[in-house]
Amino acid sequence: MRIIYFDIDCLRPDHLGCYGYNRPTSPNIDRIAKQGVRFDHYYCADSPCLPSRMNWSSGRFGINNGVVSNNGAGAKFNIRKRGYQGPMPENEMLMRQLRKVGWDPVSMSNFADRHNAWEFMCGWSEFHTPNLKGGGETAEEIHRPLMRWLKNNAKRENYLLHINYWDAHRLYKMDASWADRFKDYPVTQAWPDEDAIKKQQELKGSFTTHRQFLENKSLAPLMPGAIDNRKDFEHMITGYDAAIAYVDHHVGIVLDELARQNALDDAVVIISADHGDNFGEHGIYSDHVCADEAIHNIPLIIRWPGVTPENHNCGSFLYNVDLSATLCDMLGADIPSEWDGVSFGNQLKGKPGKERNYLVWGHALYTVQRAVRTKTHLMIKTYDQLDYELDPVQLYDLEKDPYQTKDIKNERPDIVCECEDYYMNDWLKTQRAKPHAIPDPFNAVLKERGKEAAL
Repeated sequence: MRIIYFDIDCLRPDHLGCYGYNRPTSPNIDRIAKQGVRFDHYYCADSPCLPSRMNWSSGRFGINNGVVSNNGAGAKFNIRKRGYQGPMPENEMLMRQLRKVGWDPVSMSNFADRHNAWEFMCGWSEFHTPNLKGGGETAEEIHRPLMRWLKNNAKRENYLLHINYWDAHRLYKMDASWADRFKDYPVTQAWPDEDAIKKQQELKGSFTTHRQFLENKSLAPLMPGAIDNRKDFEHMITGYDAAIAYVDHHVGIVLDELARQNALDDAVVIISADHGDNFGEHGIYSDHVCADEAIHNIPLIIRWPGVTPENHNCGSFLYNVDLSATLCDMLGADIPSEWDGVSFGNQLKGKPGKERNYLVWGHALYTVQRAVRTKTHLMIKTYDQLDYELDPVQLYDLEKDPYQTKDIKNERPDIVCECEDYYMNDWLKTQRAKPHAIPDPFNAVLKERGKEAAL
C-alpha cells in the first residue's frame, strides 16, 4: 500500500465540483471524491501557511507548538529535546511516527524554503526541494523531479508521498488559456454584488479593493488590477478557478502515472489544503488575513481502498491536527500523548465517531484573532486589527450569512457570551492545563507589535 497526499495551497472547498461548485474546475479531484469520503467541516487549527502545516506535521495546535504566524515571534517552533538525540519520543513529529512502523514519508515541496521552516523537514525519509523559487514555482516545475521519482518508485510499498502545489495562491501565473474552459460557465455566486463592492471601496488594509492588485495585472493577466466592480470580481474568480483547473490537471497526471504502473488501485489518495482565501469577505480579496470561515474551512477528500465507502460525505467537525492522529491510528503507529488531534478513523469508514460541538482556531500573521465556530455561528475576537477596520468582537450566523456580511453581536449577546465565556475560555484553560503547556504565543506576537498581552 502507498499514500499519495496532494497538499494544494489556498484551496477553498466551495470551488471544487465535489463540494457543489458549478464550474468544471476539478474533474480529477472529483473522481477521487466519488471513490471515497468528502469531509465538509474540516478546518485548519491555525492559519495561514506555516501554522497550518505545522499543525498536521506536529499533531498539535499552534498554542502548543508555538507556531501561530509565518514569521517573527509567532513562528518559534516548540519541541522538547534531549541533547543530540533529537525530539523526545512522546513529542514526535508525524513523519517520525510513521518511520517507526516501517513507512517512508517523501515530500516534493518548496514549503520549508519559503518559510525557513526547517522543523517541517523533521523525520522525512526523503525531502525534495524541486527548485529555489520558494512557492513561486508552477505545478509543471514540481512535476520535473516528481515524475522522475514516480517512474522509479511508484510501485514501492509503504511510502507516503506528499506533493505540494502553490498555483492557487495569488498570483495566478499559468497561461490565461486555462480560463477558456469557463466561458460557458458564468460566476453564479451572487455576493458580493455591485452595491457591496461599492461600499468596500473605502476600506483600508492590505488586499482590500485597491491595496493589492495594481501591479498584479501586468505580472499575471488572470489577476485584475483592482476590484472596482462586479466585472473585476468575476475576473479574479475566473483566475482562481483557472489556477485550480491547472492544479487538477497535474493531479490527473500523477494519478495516470500511478495507474500506468498498476500502483493506483490500492493507493490511498488524500487531497487537502493549508487554508482558503477571501473573495470579498471582510472586504479582502485573494489573500488570507483573518481567522474566519473562508480561511479556515479547507477541503479533505480521502479514498482509502477497503476502508472508505464510495461517494460518502462526513459532517463531523474536524481539525487538521486530527489527520495526523488518524494516519497513526490507521497505520498502527502510536499517537503521542502530547498531540492535540483525535483519530477520525470511524468516520473514515463511514461510521459514527467522536463529535465536537465547537472548534477554536487562530490567526496571527496579519490580524491577531481567535475564533469559536459552533454548528451555526462564528464568533471572532480581534486582539490586533493591524490596518483593518474590525470590531474587537464579531458574531455571524453562518447558516443565514455564509459570507459573514452582518455582525449580529448586538442582537445575540447570549451567543457571544456562550462562545466567549464558555467555549473560548474552556478551550484556553484546557490548553494551559496540559503537562507541557507553553506561554501563549499570541502574547509574544502582541508584544512584538508593541501591544499589551491580552491572553
